[in-house]
Amino acid sequence: MKRYVTDTQCLLWYLNRDRHLPKGARSIFEAADKGHAQVLVPSMVLVESVFLLQRQRVAQAVVEKLLQLPEEADASFCVVSLDLSVARASADFGPAAVPELADRIIAATARALNLPLLTVDHAIAASGLVEMVES
Repeated sequence: MKRYVTDTQCLLWYLNRDRHLPKGARSIFEAADKGHAQVLVPSMVLVESVFLLQRQRVAQAVVEKLLQLPEEADASFCVVSLDLSVARASADFGPAAVPELADRIIAATARALNLPLLTVDHAIAASGLVEMVES
């Protein structure tokens, strides 16, 4: 089964059925819904989603759904904790490459797991430090 890491924007776009989500990412999320792929959700995505809820930029129901995601490694959508390997990988992403701390942690999660990242973030893409999913 193919595995991917997602960033906050792509996951929220998918959950909100937003037309801005690239087709490649949409097909991966749909495959995960059917049990044919796995999407790993960095814990930082949950923290960022709570922040967006507090700023009234995302619906409470969406954040509640995210906070119920399992941590079991075999789930189609599962939460990945920020651990020592992510902290070490984050050293590769300085503020010049990826300015936002949350984005650095999410990208470092993909790098630490050696998995492609579902993102539309131009800074992460320009860094060349993480494999990106083609749209």
